[in-house]
Amino acid sequence: MLRKLLVLGFVLASLGLAQGKKGGGDSSGGGTPMAAPPANKYETICNALNLNKDQKKAVKTMLDDAAKEATPLRDQMSKSRIAIAEDIQAKKSDDETAGAVNAYAALAAQMASLEVNTFAKIHGTLDEAQKANKSGVSMVFAMMKNLFATKNWNED
Repeated sequence: MLRKLLVLGFVLASLGLAQGKKGGGDSSGGGTPMAAPPANKYETICNALNLNKDQKKAVKTMLDDAAKEATPLRDQMSKSRIAIAEDIQAKKSDDETAGAVNAYAALAAQMASLEVNTFAKIHGTLDEAQKANKSGVSMVFAMMKNLFATKNWNED
């Protein structure tokens, strides 16, 4: 029973995280204007890594290609989460539910591999000064997690 609750919590958390963050508004609270944040994830990546024009073009291509590769994985993961939820609702045994959970785990591992490999490709385009920018590199590495969780990777 505990396992089913954990799986259900995982499924619900996944669905909640997949929704993304919408909305906004000015939360500066002061009268002084703040620098506008980057308009999208691509600009955030470019700014964090201080990419030049050629690097920007290469990184955009890498991210777009990875997003195309992620599409069937994302769709399969969604179907797999639904299968897990249906198994739980049908009160199937842990052994019966394990198949759906294992299928989801395999897909999640493939998605994580795609994200890490895409980051490695991006990192490979950086010069030594850009690689030395540990905060920018770390920020982009963190951004790669679930970057392709939505249909348009570039939207927040």
